Amino acid sequence: MRAIFRVMALGLWRDRGALLLAFALPSLVFAIFASIFSGAAEGDLHLRVGLALESEDPVMQDFAQYLTQSKEVEITALPDSNRAQLLEEVRQGNFDTAVIIHGQAGANRGPLFTIVSEPTREIAALSLQGWLRKSLAAQQPQVLAQRLAQSTEALVDGFTPEQQARLDAALDSMASEPGSAITDDALIEFQPVYGQAPASVSGLSGIAYYAGATTILFLLLSAVNAGMVSLEERQNGISERLLLSKAAHARLLLGRFLFLLTVGFLQASAIFLVARFGFGLEIERVLAQVVVMAFACAAASAGLALLLLSLCRTTQQATTFSSFFVLIISAIGGSMVPRFMMPDWLQTLSLFTPNAWAIEGFYGALIRGDSWAQLAQPGGILAAVGLVCLLLAAVPLFKTPA
Repeated sequence: MRAIFRVMALGLWRDRGALLLAFALPSLVFAIFASIFSGAAEGDLHLRVGLALESEDPVMQDFAQYLTQSKEVEITALPDSNRAQLLEEVRQGNFDTAVIIHGQAGANRGPLFTIVSEPTREIAALSLQGWLRKSLAAQQPQVLAQRLAQSTEALVDGFTPEQQARLDAALDSMASEPGSAITDDALIEFQPVYGQAPASVSGLSGIAYYAGATTILFLLLSAVNAGMVSLEERQNGISERLLLSKAAHARLLLGRFLFLLTVGFLQASAIFLVARFGFGLEIERVLAQVVVMAFACAAASAGLALLLLSLCRTTQQATTFSSFFVLIISAIGGSMVPRFMMPDWLQTLSLFTPNAWAIEGFYGALIRGDSWAQLAQPGGILAAVGLVCLLLAAVPLFKTPA
């Protein structure tokens, strides 16, 4: 028994890849998710919130200024109070959610705030609602109390002069001493960013998001596995017989790249066919854009796989290294958790992963209806990743004597 234990321990110690998978990978994945969910559990979602002020009421203008100066939430006020621009900023993902301040604080009815919500970031709108109520109770408590009193007055058919006088005095006291306890309000309404088409667009936004997230995740995994045949050829000496000239090097590498590109595109097609016929995601109206994004994702996956394999000597090394690499960039890039829930530094880091751009491209085509010019950025970045990685993968191959 001791001998078996010693043999297995030595085997694990000598296998650096197994050590990496056993200890480094779980700790790193845990650190990423802990960074994300520790902030979310504490209500700190690092939200980017847009603000448009449509009210000329001095009370509401003071409250808008208070919001923009807050350190709890990053709020950016649009200078020209353009509601259409604010909706477009939320739709494009430049803001996680947004608030529009309108109306008069002393009005009898009607909401004073409109929160703009995007379907995949609904939790951001709900978090903003709670924070807005807390801020209003702390900064302008008389507004909440006044609205509640107006509702009560309508129910009891008016206050007596004495009751009205006491109410006015209490409201004046709240205005001068913020922080009094306030009950719930009905001052906030929600506006979906996609307007009056929730069934066809908003209801399928989650499916579109995770179709892109799943596609890039499995394309990366399968590209490495499919490309491992190159390592087996190298170990068996088949590559040496194939590489009779420098031109053969190029043909061999391009042949592998085209094979992985084709397989990746077919895999992406299978995922989106399930999304279409299993979940009703309308692909046909933007079929050309989805096809282009699928090819861009397949190119990035094929290039990255060939680069990873060029750095490994054995299939065991490739299995270990690829598992480590794909899981980490998928966790950072948004394939497992939406990026807006991540801390700022992790959101910035995610922009260096193909996952973030694949999700952005597919979601933009399917839900936001992005134009070709808007899709050029995610599609171009993915294609560039594939091309650069392919060139880097060729370097060690061309160093091999023909």
